[in-house]
Amino acid sequence: MKQHIVLIYGLVILSFASCNDWFDVTSGSEIREEDHYSSVTGFQQSLIGCYIGMTDETLYGKNLTWNLLELLGNQYEPLPLTSVTSLEYPLQQYNYQHSEVVSTIESIWAKAYSVIANANKALVYIDKNRNILHEIDYQMIKGELLAIRAYMHFDLLRLYGYGNWENRSAELNGKLTIPYVVDLSKTPTPQLSGETTIAKILSDLEESASLLKEYDPVTGQHPASFYAEVNADGFMNNRNLRLNYFAVKGLQARVLLWEGSAESKTKALAAAEEVIDAVEEGIRQDEMETNIYSLSASDINRSNSSLATEHLFGLNISNLSTKMASYIIPSYQDTDYAAFYLRPEDAVELYENSTSDVRYAVLLSQNTNSSSMGFVPLKYYQANQTYFYSNKVSMIRIPEIYYIAAECYATSSNPNLDMALERLNSVRNMRGLYENLEDLSMEQTMQEIKKEYHKEFLSEGVMFFYYKRTGAAVVPHYTEEMGDDEYLLPYPAFEIQAGRVQ
Repeated sequence: MKQHIVLIYGLVILSFASCNDWFDVTSGSEIREEDHYSSVTGFQQSLIGCYIGMTDETLYGKNLTWNLLELLGNQYEPLPLTSVTSLEYPLQQYNYQHSEVVSTIESIWAKAYSVIANANKALVYIDKNRNILHEIDYQMIKGELLAIRAYMHFDLLRLYGYGNWENRSAELNGKLTIPYVVDLSKTPTPQLSGETTIAKILSDLEESASLLKEYDPVTGQHPASFYAEVNADGFMNNRNLRLNYFAVKGLQARVLLWEGSAESKTKALAAAEEVIDAVEEGIRQDEMETNIYSLSASDINRSNSSLATEHLFGLNISNLSTKMASYIIPSYQDTDYAAFYLRPEDAVELYENSTSDVRYAVLLSQNTNSSSMGFVPLKYYQANQTYFYSNKVSMIRIPEIYYIAAECYATSSNPNLDMALERLNSVRNMRGLYENLEDLSMEQTMQEIKKEYHKEFLSEGVMFFYYKRTGAAVVPHYTEEMGDDEYLLPYPAFEIQAGRVQ
């Protein structure tokens, strides 16, 4: 594994290559680390540092949410080949040999493993120094660190590993995949099989959920007064901006569905239903300000176009409007070559000409100032968003959990299509589609689930992973048949040179 600089709120921890260098500097480094992790503040800073690392443009601040993944999913009108789209155009063509694409793919790998290294560093010290932490702090912080490690490894697996596991598990389970890094050794972490890697992800999530279940404020196990001592500075608030208990359960469901076996789908359904039960009963809302709500049609408006109230886990991205300025332009001109938009006929087809669907009526805006008359996605457009909703991007959003449940009901060994449609209709009703889907076959139900994913997650980087997971041979605006060459981001050259195999 290539060594990276680890940044934690200005604390810089360097990995040194030679034994002489190590002996020259280790003493001072260890003292600094011991000092940093000698109080709860150090662990809190390290945890928040991991989340800040995830907000980098290389990761979820741009590439792995609204930009690169949307381009790979061909969710918008194809961009023209011009000098200002030297990265975007080859991405839409799955040209992974293009120099800028190579650089971007390598930077995603490196930054993701840097976040993992930060989490691993804190995990080493949190057990070593457990005696200095309040039990609430210990379980909450360790639970989130494990969830971060699992989240990052799973997205690396989804990007650089193979898809369509459900239909080719015999081929993929034994194939080597990404390194699952759990320590700080300078010895490269060996690659493991896909089956073992998934097991490690799920193990981290299981331990995370076990730690969070009792003490996470969102579970409602304790009154707000229970947290008074450890929450004097509000560290436990705003749980939807962190990997809280229900976000971890949602992530479990996502991972299990990716693996796709009958046993995993049964477990995925159980995890999804636990989240749905909590959402429908009303996840705790009191002075703790957990800020996790439920599905609600009334919450969808231009000031909350990011649907932040539905985020089980989201990130706060600094200056999001600046990052998106060249792409999300409601009144784009024909010369704005990088503008993201849907052609009118594509928007009408996607939303089935239903003006009652708020995702069409509110979250898209037609631009009459260009010859294309395109519909611009406004989910992350910041101009009209109030402070509470601004700069938020989704990492796990409530509708996905309903869709996971629907798919598990529909495709289990003993299908329950009525429940599948009930879960699907729950989201549709909250989007203004009050005519329920009824009496559909399994194939028809799966087609409706696919359509709802596409409608719901425009701009969120979800559809590329959906296509890859299901082995879709066709994606919008791409004339060739999709396969591993398109779905598999290549390992960085430095990993191949170090002996990795993909």
